[in-house]
Amino acid sequence: MKQISLDPTVVPDALTGAECDQIIQTAEDAGFGRDIDTVDQQPAWEMNLLSYPAGEMSAKRMRDVICGLQDSFRPAQYMIYVRKYGAAYRPDLAPHHDRSTVSFTVVLNDDFVGGEFYYLDAEEQRHTVPLHKGDAVVFGGNVMHGIDPVTEGIRYSLVMHCI
Repeated sequence: MKQISLDPTVVPDALTGAECDQIIQTAEDAGFGRDIDTVDQQPAWEMNLLSYPAGEMSAKRMRDVICGLQDSFRPAQYMIYVRKYGAAYRPDLAPHHDRSTVSFTVVLNDDFVGGEFYYLDAEEQRHTVPLHKGDAVVFGGNVMHGIDPVTEGIRYSLVMHCI
């Protein structure tokens, strides 16, 4: 797999509020899988969005963003899914690298406490990335990152891994 050096970059308003709401509703209607996540052996609480119209729209939008940031990269394959975090579900995500060339995380809602996206730089310094509903953070799959615990409410995020 080709590696791209891409420090976390925020893309404000990558999705509209209405698109975010549509994605959350699609995921809630379809239901979330609880297969064990290979990152931390916890239930994943994720839903594969690719076969739904909201997934196709999101994938196209995120591909366009990637191509704008890295014109030499054209994703050959990708996965796109919705994750659900909350104290009663999956509160956080341990630091990890993705098995991707480029990854995205889009925050789909604002009504939760905690749940910040963070990454570790080359010197292992921790950086929190403030995101609002519809904002994306794009980064190379080799970037160590995670999600802080959600202490109130439910955090929904759209995740895309590109190869």
